[in-house]
Amino acid sequence: MMNYTEPYISTPEDIIPKMLTLASVMPNEMVFDLGSGDGRMVITAAKDFHARVVGVEIRRRLVRECRRKVRMMGLSHQITISCRNFKKVSLRKADVLAMYLSSYTLNLLAPKFMKELRPGVRIVNFDYQIPDWTTAREIEVMPAGWEKPHSIFLYVM
Repeated sequence: MMNYTEPYISTPEDIIPKMLTLASVMPNEMVFDLGSGDGRMVITAAKDFHARVVGVEIRRRLVRECRRKVRMMGLSHQITISCRNFKKVSLRKADVLAMYLSSYTLNLLAPKFMKELRPGVRIVNFDYQIPDWTTAREIEVMPAGWEKPHSIFLYVM
């Protein structure tokens, strides 16, 4: 567990608004993206949903790329990008977690979610379920250019 890093696979661009809509992201809510990659989720949450956003990414190159995009778009006042292992980041201020993580990683994070997330916090994940958790909602989506439908899973603490 200590040295496992998720492979970097970006969330399909057209799926991100669907994820944030399913999670009912409201203006000024605090959205966390664990494994924020190139920042497409954090930028959409800030720009289109007017949320405050924390992106956490361990790969320095992706953090630099994301910070550059955030500055260029004038979103620095809404978005913080941390170059850290997300297992070490406090989630206590989160209203929403919006992610694309494997069931393996979600399973590792489940105890952290139980300990740190307040009742009512929404967790939305593309393609993978949190093992042994009951979804509040699941929608099927067809990412542009993909061969078959995939799911977005919503959980409410």
